[in-house]
Amino acid sequence: MTSFLSHRARVHDAQLPLHRRHSALRTCLTVFAPYGLRATYHHLTLGAAIPRRLEADPDALARAVEELHEARVLWLVRAEEYAVQRRAEKQGGRRALPNPRPWWLRSWWEGPERAWFEDPFRHPSLRLSEYVRRQNALLDGADLPGCTACGDEGPRVLSSTGHGRVELCRGCA
Repeated sequence: MTSFLSHRARVHDAQLPLHRRHSALRTCLTVFAPYGLRATYHHLTLGAAIPRRLEADPDALARAVEELHEARVLWLVRAEEYAVQRRAEKQGGRRALPNPRPWWLRSWWEGPERAWFEDPFRHPSLRLSEYVRRQNALLDGADLPGCTACGDEGPRVLSSTGHGRVELCRGCA
């Protein structure tokens, strides 16, 4: 299996046909998709303004993959810090995972992302890097106001996901 970075390079390769570059972007999403595959793809489609006919704006694919890459870099830094911390905890005899688990290790039905699996068109309007920063801050114990996903301080909505309920703002749920 090839890496995220090699597929990112394919998205930027102007020599490739647009459908291959688009396919490379979708493969990047199989490696890192903070909202889930469909919701993250929808977010990138809106954020980078990817047109239905890729010929109309081929640079949109590059904008989308760069937003995804920016968020992934933040996630990789935090994941490495977490790995170092867990190794030290295990050497100290603490084997149980902390509660709550890091957002990237949760099962899809455990976090707020489960609302976006049923309806991938409803997701935070933040840039992906801002969402990752917010989730990392929550993991570090910060008490951030508002919706856990986007920070909107409006009223929260309880949404059924088929596997329970999740409480998010109107924009996210």
